[in-house]
Amino acid sequence: MSLALDRAETRETDVLVIGAGAAGLRAALAAREAGARVLLANKGRIGVSGATAVGLASSAGFAIPDGAGDPLDNPDVHYDDIMTAAQGCADPRLVRILVDEAASAGADLDRWRVPFITDQATGRPLIAQGDFASRPRNRKIYHHGKPIAVALRRECAKAGVEFIEHAMVLTLHTSDEGAEGALLMTKDGTLVDIRARVVVVTTGGAGQLFRYSLMPADITGDGYALGYRAGARMSNMEFMQAGFGTIKPALNIIMAWFWAVNPRFTDRFGNDVIEPHLPPGVSFADAVKDKARHYPFSASDRSRWIEIAARLAIDAGRATDLDGFYLDLRHVDGSKLTEKGYSQLWAVSRQWLLRKNMDITKEPLHVGLMGHAINGGMIIDEGARTTVPGLLAAGEAATGPYGADRLGGNMLLNCLVFGNRAGLAAAEAARARAGGRGAEARLADALAGLRRRSEGQGAPIRRSHEAIKKTMSDNALIIRTEQGLKMAEEVLMAEHERLDAGAYAARTVRDLWRVYEAENLVDVGLMMVTAAAMRDETRGSHYRADAPEKKPHWDRSIVIDRRDGLPALSVEKLGPAEAA
Repeated sequence: MSLALDRAETRETDVLVIGAGAAGLRAALAAREAGARVLLANKGRIGVSGATAVGLASSAGFAIPDGAGDPLDNPDVHYDDIMTAAQGCADPRLVRILVDEAASAGADLDRWRVPFITDQATGRPLIAQGDFASRPRNRKIYHHGKPIAVALRRECAKAGVEFIEHAMVLTLHTSDEGAEGALLMTKDGTLVDIRARVVVVTTGGAGQLFRYSLMPADITGDGYALGYRAGARMSNMEFMQAGFGTIKPALNIIMAWFWAVNPRFTDRFGNDVIEPHLPPGVSFADAVKDKARHYPFSASDRSRWIEIAARLAIDAGRATDLDGFYLDLRHVDGSKLTEKGYSQLWAVSRQWLLRKNMDITKEPLHVGLMGHAINGGMIIDEGARTTVPGLLAAGEAATGPYGADRLGGNMLLNCLVFGNRAGLAAAEAARARAGGRGAEARLADALAGLRRRSEGQGAPIRRSHEAIKKTMSDNALIIRTEQGLKMAEEVLMAEHERLDAGAYAARTVRDLWRVYEAENLVDVGLMMVTAAAMRDETRGSHYRADAPEKKPHWDRSIVIDRRDGLPALSVEKLGPAEAA
C-alpha cells in the first residue's frame, strides 16, 4: 500500500460534529448559530448517505403531540406512551424534554420548508398513529428523513458550517481532560487531524452487525465504538429494532400497514410460516392485528409470534436460499384500511415499491428478517453531554429518550430536539475549554495504530465482516438464548483477537476502512450479546426463548463501562438518583 500513513493534514475548530444525519446537522447548525466554529465530518455524502437520508422506506413519521391528529393527545399522553414502551429503561428527564420540545422542533421543520405528505381529505399534513403509540400524532414525510437532511444541509451551508465528506473517523483524540478531536481518513487516503475543543458524536446505529439490515452499508457501529473506547458509559445495548424487509430486487422496510390487510405469508414450499408456531389461544388474526400497530419486533404482544415463527422456519430449512419468505398482497384492497392515514400510506408505499421494481399487485414480496435500529447508546444528560468531558452525543448514538421499545416517529424528533441541545451545549463548552495540549503525541499514537493495521496479512477483511454477521444473525436477532449468546461472544472474541493480530489484509483505503469497521462491529456486538446474556428475561425488543417472561426486578437498564478493553456490566436506573 503506497499511502502516506506517517503524517496528517491538521485542521482546528471549536466543535467537531461526527455524522451528518438529522442529529448531526441540527447540532452543527445550533452550534454555529451560537457563535462556534463548526466542522461537520461525514462518512458519505451529506444529505444522501446515512440512516436519515437513505431510501429504505417510503415515509417516516415526526411525532408532535399537539392534538392535531386526536384532540385527546398532548405532551403528557405522549410522555406516558414513551414510558410505557420503554418498560422502565428510559430516562424520564430526557423523555419529558422530548415531548415538551416537540412542537418547537416541528416549527423548525416548517421554518426550513420541509414538506410533509398532504392529507387528501383535509389538505393539511397527513397524520397517522406510530409504532406503540396510543394516539395518531405522526406527521408523515415522504422518502423517510431525506427532506430533513437536505433542508438542514442547506441551512448549515448558509450559516458557515464547514463540511468534510467521504471521511471515516478512525479514532477520537482524548486526554485526561476529555475529548479533543479525531483522526479522519478520506476515501482517497488523505489523513486529517482535527483538533477541536468539543466533539459531538451523532453517527449512531450498527445495522451491519446482521446479514440483512434496513440500515445502509455505512452504519457499522462507529459512533458507539468511538464513545465506548473514549470512556463514555453506555446503556440499553441489548435493545434493538428488527423486523421484515424486502430482500430483492431492493431492500425496503415492510411497514405496519402491510400486516393490517392479513397477507399470506409462506415459506419456500408454499406452506404457511406462522400457523405451526402459534401457541394455544393465539390465532393468525390475533398476531397480525397486533403487528399492524408497529413495524419492529416486540415481545410485548402477540405479534411476537410472526418474527419468532420466521426465525424458527429459517432454522428448520424452510426459508428460501436467501433466508427469505413470501409476503403475498395480491388479494388485498389497501383502500379499505380503517386506521387513520393507513389507506393513503398504503398507496404511497405501493407506488414507492413500483419505483424499486416491486409490484405488489402481480407477485409476492420476497422478504427476510432484518436488523434495524439500536435503542441503546451513550448515556447523556439534559444537554446531551456524555460522561466524558468535551464529548456529547445525540440521535441514535445516545440513549435515554426511549428504552425496551421505541415509539415510531420519535427518532427524527429525538434527532432534532437533542441535536439542538447538543449544539448549544457544545458551543457553550467550547468557549470554556482550551484543548490542544499533547496533540502531537496523540496524533503519533493514532498514526502508529493505523500503520499497524495497514500491515495486516492473510484473509480479505470481508471474511471478518461475514463471521460477525453470521453469528449475530444466528444468535442475537429475534430469538436469543444463553447458549446462543455465549456462542456469539466466543466468535466475536475470536474476531477481536484476529483483528488485533493483523490477520486480515488491508491493501486499499477501503480495506483499511473495513478493518476499523470490523473492530467497531466487534465492540458493539460484544456490548449487545453480553448485555442480552445478563438480562435473563424477556422485555420489549429483547426476547429470551429460555426466559420468555418479563421479570419485575428487571425494570431498569444495563450500564456498560469499558475495562481492560472489554464490557463491564452493572444495573442502574437511568436518570437522577431520586428516579431509582
